[in-house]
Amino acid sequence: MIRYLALFVTIFIASNLEAQVKKSSDLATFSIQADYLNNYSYNGRVDSIKYPYQTTSVALHLANGIYANFSASYLLTSGMKGFDFYELDLGYEYTIGKNVIGEIYGSKYFYAGDANLINGNISSDFGISLNYDFTYFQFNNNFDIFFTNKSDFQYTPGIEKIIYLGNTENAKWNLNPFLYCNFSTVNYYESTVIRNLNRPRRPPGKNPIGPQISSKTEVQNKGFKLLNTDFTIPLSFEDTHWLFTLTPTYSIPFNKIETITTNTITSPTGTVTTKVNSTPYSDLYLRNQFYFQIGVTYKF
Repeated sequence: MIRYLALFVTIFIASNLEAQVKKSSDLATFSIQADYLNNYSYNGRVDSIKYPYQTTSVALHLANGIYANFSASYLLTSGMKGFDFYELDLGYEYTIGKNVIGEIYGSKYFYAGDANLINGNISSDFGISLNYDFTYFQFNNNFDIFFTNKSDFQYTPGIEKIIYLGNTENAKWNLNPFLYCNFSTVNYYESTVIRNLNRPRRPPGKNPIGPQISSKTEVQNKGFKLLNTDFTIPLSFEDTHWLFTLTPTYSIPFNKIETITTNTITSPTGTVTTKVNSTPYSDLYLRNQFYFQIGVTYKF
């Protein structure tokens, strides 16, 4: 019920903005988009449970290259259904000469309290893309800084080619094969959690005397690594107002990331420390993945 209410509110906002946008269509484009993803993957990693999502997005693109996008993702897994995370994007699209295009962008992520995403430690992202058109193909480069307890740097090179399958004056079919790799540091695997257990009421002015547990997860094989290579072939149909996309992706993960979690319990009687292998399922069982996304966009 909540997801349909959110979709209704989004459409209501869009309908109220439509008149304003149409009056200045040469200055701005407003769009609403709905996507279905059959299983969530991050850097070639998937969880033991399938995480399909329905994502609703609204976007505003200005003619000067500035854009804003907000999306809400609804988890469709049985027994876990609900809005799982939200994303706010702000960016600027630029062109240099005839062959260079790119973006400067930033993203902020918001997670539900019970969200369990592989990349759930990442709070925000700042990046830049620099793409060069070689006529026969386009060479893309993305540079990102992801903010967690420690920052991560990611570099994503890729090559793509747009193949026009059939165009008319107001409609076009495109095929866009795309091969790319993700190289990244892996600090987002690490975390520190501290909480008090059964803490008694403390007298005024005195420190709590109940036991305290801290859990610190650390990566054992740190560094800048190739995490995955993906091959995707988006198929799209676009006319004046509508855009339909089908994006199948085959992902090959590399370099298993191993983690150790140190649990420390501190109490008035002493300290107890234990260590456990906390390598996530997504890395214990690295395997090639196939997933797909279907999307529909309406542009006002």
